[in-house]
This record gives sequence, C-alpha cells and structure tokens, in this order.
Amino acid sequence: MLSRLVILLLVFLLPFSSHSYQFRTKAKQAVVLDLASDLFIFEHNSDERMAPSSMSKLMTLYIAFDYLKAGIINMDDKFRVSRKAWERKGSSMFLKEGQFVTVKELLEGIIIVSGNDACITLAEGIAGSEENFVAEMNEVAQNLNLSNSHFVNSSGWPDEDHFMSAKDLVILAKRIFTDFPEYYDLFSEQYLTYNDIIQKNKNFLLFHDIGVDGLKTGYTNTGGYGIAVSAERNGRRIFAVVNGLNTEKERIEEARRLIQYSLNHFNTKKVFAKDSVVEEINVLYGRDRKVPVTVANDVTITYNRNVHDKIKVRVEYKDMIPAPIKKGQEVGKILIEIPGIEQQTTPLYAASDVQELSYVAKFFRMLF
Repeated sequence: MLSRLVILLLVFLLPFSSHSYQFRTKAKQAVVLDLASDLFIFEHNSDERMAPSSMSKLMTLYIAFDYLKAGIINMDDKFRVSRKAWERKGSSMFLKEGQFVTVKELLEGIIIVSGNDACITLAEGIAGSEENFVAEMNEVAQNLNLSNSHFVNSSGWPDEDHFMSAKDLVILAKRIFTDFPEYYDLFSEQYLTYNDIIQKNKNFLLFHDIGVDGLKTGYTNTGGYGIAVSAERNGRRIFAVVNGLNTEKERIEEARRLIQYSLNHFNTKKVFAKDSVVEEINVLYGRDRKVPVTVANDVTITYNRNVHDKIKVRVEYKDMIPAPIKKGQEVGKILIEIPGIEQQTTPLYAASDVQELSYVAKFFRMLF
C-alpha cells in the first residue's frame, strides 16, 4: 500500500503560541466533546462508572422528545400526577396528587428545576408505569451505544445499580442537541412558575455570559455535584461533563473553567469538505486511468493551538486499484494524527464508476 503524507497547511496560518498549558480538574470525572469534529478534546476518568444523579434525567428527556417528534404524544397532552410522583422527595416542581399537568409543563419542570415528581409523572404518562419507562431507558441506552450506563429510575434517585459514565453523558447531551434541535431551547429557560411558586434554573451557568445554553445539573451524596453542559461561541459548540465535586460553587467554577479552557485553547478546522476530491488514484485495466476519491462527510479536526505544527494528515490507498470500480466503493482512508487526541480515521470512497477494459483493450494497454 502506498501511503501519502500530507502536512496540514491550514493550521500553519494560525498564530503560534509557545507556552504550554495542561488543564487539571478537581472533578472526579470530566470530559469535553467538540460537536463539529465529534472528538473528545479532554478526558479525565471519562469511562468510569459514576452516580449521575439528576443528570441522568437527560435520558428521560431524550425519550420524551422522541415520542414528541414521532407524534405519539403532544405538548398539550395532560398526564395525571400519581401518589408515587407526589410522594417522591428531592427536587420538585411541587405537583399535587391527582392534578393533570401538560407534557410541556412537565418538561419544563424536569429541565429547569429538576423535578423528580415531574419525571415520574412523565414516565407513567408515556409508558404506563415508571418500571416500563425505565426498561425503555435501558433499551435506548443500548441503541445509542452508551456502554457504561444503566438506569433504575427516571429521576436519577440514588441507587447503586443506577450509573452512567461521563463519556456516556456527554454523548447523550450531544444526541439531544442533534436529534431534537426543535426542543433544545427549553434548556435555556431561566425560571419556572408553577402552582404559584417561582423557581430559578439550577444551571447557574445560564446566568454567566460564557455562551452556555444547557443542559442539566445533578447532585447526590454518592456522586457529588455534577453538570452536563453545552456552550457555543462564534459558531463552535462544545459539550462538557464534570462530576464528583464537593460544593455547588465548586461545580459551577470547575465547569466554567473547563468550558473556557476548551473554547480558548482549542481550534476547529475543516480539513476536507463533503464530496470534495481528496486525491486521484491510478486504476488497473480501467477505461479511465484514474479515479477521483472523496469523503462522505466533512472531515473536521479539533486540536490544541499549541500543537498546530505537529498535526499530520496521511492519505492511504493502494497504488493501483483494479477495475471495475463502483461509485461509493471504499478505496482508502485518511489518518489524522493530533498529539494528545486519539487518531482519527475516515474512509475514502470512489467518486465515480470505472468500467473494466475488454481483454483486447487490456492487451493493447499492456503494449502501450
């Protein structure tokens, strides 16, 4: 196999910074995911199973959004508050047993004030019982490849068998944003008024001017203080999770530090555009002597600004590809090496068909 080495010239145009800064966190678990490149740019015990507390409500919300998008339920549908929901302790939107609450109000109660009563009411309204809903939570977790997640309830109420990893949480946060953008504005609402009670969003980062517009806080004695958060600046969006902190203040400060570090010290660049011609590869015994190759989606990288001169892009493919070749056939790959980040591999595809020469034409091709 012939390997072509291409140094990524785009990054040489960026200002060079000679200092090196390694972020350290007080959190027991932490992770940052860049949306455009889909790369984890910071990880600390990110695959470790942890008590996700109310951050696991994001799975409850994901399922509810899925039902809404499919038209199975509607925002104006009303669900009855059961005794189980009314009796649940912890964070609450102060529902009353027997009253009927709209789906939209329940969603706001979960997102803004982390209402455990709202979670149970929503779960029972969708699936008939919280137990049925939890079974669906675990099924959806498998479908989303959240391999370090298991749910016992819809609210994140403490249980040793109820766990997630920081990486699973940040993936789930991203999927909420990408799969259900029509509902994402709910996460930026700052106050909830219900049953004549006004409550402030528990995500205090919404009140800081750093681009945060979601998602969910959490706290248990076992897990400590945590938050799954999303922030956007100048068209670049990141998702982050911190957990295992000692105080609410520490949670906010640590999340803010990690967001600012990720937005200030990293840059995102598109290396190859979707359907652009990356290379032309020689074809053996084809009517066309070369075939253009392309990528199915944009190839985007995120990298620490301090290593911009160490990034390498390698295009690998066979020197001669035998005809016939079908459009969309995988014919090679792009390997991107960025210090400190796992190697990124992207398939290369033939951009057009190449028909095989006849036996006679092959004979003359060999002669000439």
